[in-house]
Amino acid sequence: MISIKRWVASLIPIVYVCYLPVQSLLIPGIQNRFYEIMALAIYFSVAIPTLALYRGLSLPIGQAIANLLASFAIPALVIFQRVVISSDDIGAWMVMGTTVVLTATAVRQKRTFAIAGLLVLIGQVVFVYGPYSLITAGLAGSLVFVLAGLGVSRGIQRANKESEKYREREAKALASITALEAAKAERTSRLKQVLASSVPMLTLIAENKAPLSAESKQSARLLESSLRDEIRGRGLLTPAMRSELLRLRSLGVEVSLLDEGGVGELSREDLESLLSKVIAELQPITEGRVTIRSPRGETFRITVVATLPGVAKPLVSLRLS
Repeated sequence: MISIKRWVASLIPIVYVCYLPVQSLLIPGIQNRFYEIMALAIYFSVAIPTLALYRGLSLPIGQAIANLLASFAIPALVIFQRVVISSDDIGAWMVMGTTVVLTATAVRQKRTFAIAGLLVLIGQVVFVYGPYSLITAGLAGSLVFVLAGLGVSRGIQRANKESEKYREREAKALASITALEAAKAERTSRLKQVLASSVPMLTLIAENKAPLSAESKQSARLLESSLRDEIRGRGLLTPAMRSELLRLRSLGVEVSLLDEGGVGELSREDLESLLSKVIAELQPITEGRVTIRSPRGETFRITVVATLPGVAKPLVSLRLS
């Protein structure tokens, strides 16, 4: 993307702003230019700040109001000057100069003020010089310029909105990628820890030719369950949850841990808070079967069901959001 500094972008219109009154000021034989000079002072005081100052695209409301007032004062002063000197030769810059200010106001997102200023300009000129001035005084060109500014203003506004949406999507995508990478790194670390802890048991099984003792079999079953939890339960595992799962399985409770993506968007603090509620509900359980799930696409985050064989009513049936 090509970047252009504000002063560079403003240079050409400012040169045009300064050039507009030159022809009028060079007309010889005019002794009284007091009101035209006042109009010029107002013109420069609003045109240059509108074109060159203020950060961002949108014009401050105070400057927009000043531009609207200038669209009344500039034509009024020039017309009065013509009356004073009984000549319409001077002030040809009046219409286009005011138009430049209003067009810049429209482009800088103050469209209502630009439209109101255009109506004021047209109204004054038509009131003094009649409907024919719509053609002869350059008002048709003024209308075209301001309408073009309004179109550019809407186009820039839409482009800015699309750019903001793109930046938001980009930020969300980067956040998702970061979260996925962090989760992947965490899962890899967990698996390494579990595999490291399983090596002694696996070595014992491989090297021991005699049948395993009841204690070794129980340790192997717990190890198998831990490995399954790491694979299927990923996001539901915290140190406290691991301790609770070990307690339940040591008592002979059959436990299933299923992370289906329902807690992926939770912060660590919120997840630990939900899991602490799960652990509190499971404290009375000493037998049967426990299933803990985090379903995706539901209004709740975690479900917990604890049952006894042959008993229809569950000991625990919980949905946590």
